[in-house]
Amino acid sequence: MGDVLIMNEIDATANRLGIDLLQVDLDSIQLPPGEDLGIISDDEDVYEDDDQEVESGFGNIIVVDNLPVVPKEKFEKLEGVIRKIYSQIGVIKEDGLWMPVDPETQKSLGYCFIEYNTPQ
Repeated sequence: MGDVLIMNEIDATANRLGIDLLQVDLDSIQLPPGEDLGIISDDEDVYEDDDQEVESGFGNIIVVDNLPVVPKEKFEKLEGVIRKIYSQIGVIKEDGLWMPVDPETQKSLGYCFIEYNTPQ
């Protein structure tokens, strides 16, 4: 990998060679495939994070938002409707539906997590 130059060095080199950097069309510069000339991409860390997500094992879980907020008596009915709709996508694990509850009101919070047997 090549040395990374600081901007002052780049300006000095351009001036020595008689190049006006303001006139250079940077979009026209083509690098060989796979060559970065020692310049680290701004989005390399994004690609690394994507790999971590797959490795963490959450590829088979979805979050369903904007569900109705219901009291404890209606949990079973709401769960049945959710299972009927989302089982069309794939096989939901036996204990794969979790609806968080507000500890004060004992009502659902309007969202749930569904875990499928496979990420597909």
